[in-house]
Amino acid sequence: MFRGLIVCAGVVTAATALQLPSATASTTSAAADDAATNSVNGAATASAATSSAGAAAVSAAVASAASAPCRALAQGRTRYRVGAAKHVLFAVADRYGATQVSITECAKKGRSWQRVLVSKGWTARNGFAKPGAKREGDGTAPTGAYTLTEAFGERNPGTKLPYRTLRKTGDCWGSTIGSPLYNRYYAGKCGSADEDLSATMASGPYKEAVVINYNRPPDSRIVQGNGSAIFLHISMNRPTAGCISLPRPALETAMRSFRPYDRIVMGTSQAVFR
Repeated sequence: MFRGLIVCAGVVTAATALQLPSATASTTSAAADDAATNSVNGAATASAATSSAGAAAVSAAVASAASAPCRALAQGRTRYRVGAAKHVLFAVADRYGATQVSITECAKKGRSWQRVLVSKGWTARNGFAKPGAKREGDGTAPTGAYTLTEAFGERNPGTKLPYRTLRKTGDCWGSTIGSPLYNRYYAGKCGSADEDLSATMASGPYKEAVVINYNRPPDSRIVQGNGSAIFLHISMNRPTAGCISLPRPALETAMRSFRPYDRIVMGTSQAVFR
């Protein structure tokens, strides 16, 4: 604050000591401010460039892993463990919302994993759910790694998994939220909200199928409403309600190699690989 300021004929005086900044000091101060601003802006630009380069490197690493899933598995570049599995089937979409997947089966050979099958396939009509987000009736497939411990269909193609031969009628899978039969096989009259396995076998998809142990033992306890009846089945060349499908010859080839506790790893490339 300036106090007792007197202006007379162009002469400036003050009752208290008054010091006015010189033009040189003002110019120097402004230059310093500009330099500081430029320094901050430069640092922000460099940080953004570094961040962008880092993201690009991660994306490139994920794309590389997705192009060679068996090698990625051997190198520990998958986000999910596969336990004691000797065969692992990957079903991978390139992004959320995509309905087509790349199918790759890997077989363990010593300490390495070798590719033994490649196919195209389909996932749910709304693509994959993010990890932990799958819910009943949402039209998505779950993301994660799940054991394969049983199969069903019209006749056993040679799998070592426990196999249930379906009848013309009366084979069901519970999808009614709140029912004690939720996400379980049962025989009898199928509920209106449940899967009629026999009818779906007759129409094609379940002529051969493998149960994916999502939201069920031995992988986890059953949580009502978190999704049910997730299978690996024959493709009808269109998206599914929540399963993974592939052509029958490829499915039967994979089924013949499966043993109990082999696994499927499914999701987007970003969710599956690192």
